[in-house]
Amino acid sequence: MWYVLQTMTGKEEELVCMIRKILHPEWYEDCFVAYYERIWRKQQQSLVHIERLFPGYVFIVSKTPGELFLQLKQVPAMSKLMADGEFTFLALEQEEEDFFREMLRGNHVVRLSYVKTDGKGRALQITGPLKLYEQQVVRFQFKKRYAIIRLILLGEEKTVSLGIFLEEDIRQEIAFGKIEAPLQVPEYYPVDTFLKDESLFSVGDHIKVISGAFENMSGVVWKVKKNVLEIGIRLFGQDMSVEMPVENIGPNFR
Repeated sequence: MWYVLQTMTGKEEELVCMIRKILHPEWYEDCFVAYYERIWRKQQQSLVHIERLFPGYVFIVSKTPGELFLQLKQVPAMSKLMADGEFTFLALEQEEEDFFREMLRGNHVVRLSYVKTDGKGRALQITGPLKLYEQQVVRFQFKKRYAIIRLILLGEEKTVSLGIFLEEDIRQEIAFGKIEAPLQVPEYYPVDTFLKDESLFSVGDHIKVISGAFENMSGVVWKVKKNVLEIGIRLFGQDMSVEMPVENIGPNFR
């Protein structure tokens, strides 16, 4: 199971290092800080920052939480929080755990998501981690390059910001800016590689036709081809197969 430990903001990695140094690996499977990628715009340039997703929180995975709790008393930072009555050791619900397991693939960092817009403030296509939770999007802040999603964390409804990038960002080389995570990063963000590895739509996605003869009709993706989708549309009382260009299709936020 996944558990959350609370510490002082800015001291998260220090706590992780202490736990790894003091606790035997048999008591836990992983201990980490969650980060996310975020684009900041500065003087018409895009910079990728890697920042803490939940400042003040450390995640730890263990099959023996009882023994782990006792072992944590050996960690100085935890002992002080316990003595002050400020210690938090809470288990994530299965839905919460599934969310983080999906989002934090590789280096415990939520990567940027690509969002194609219609230029009028509406999202047409999403690829990347945000795609899994597009129906939980509260709103997009395109100018500031993030989306706000609603989720349940530690039993409470919360909103979380996830980074996005737009078509105009990939017309230039995107350098890295502030990196809060203990990671080695390349000089420039590998946007092209990321886009090639991701499909804008997948079989089973619920979509809406945004232009053409079937505009405003809803359907489901049946097959993904190069720049073309085969979709199923309910017409004349039966499901019909229609092929159309990807640019004519948008997600259906049901």
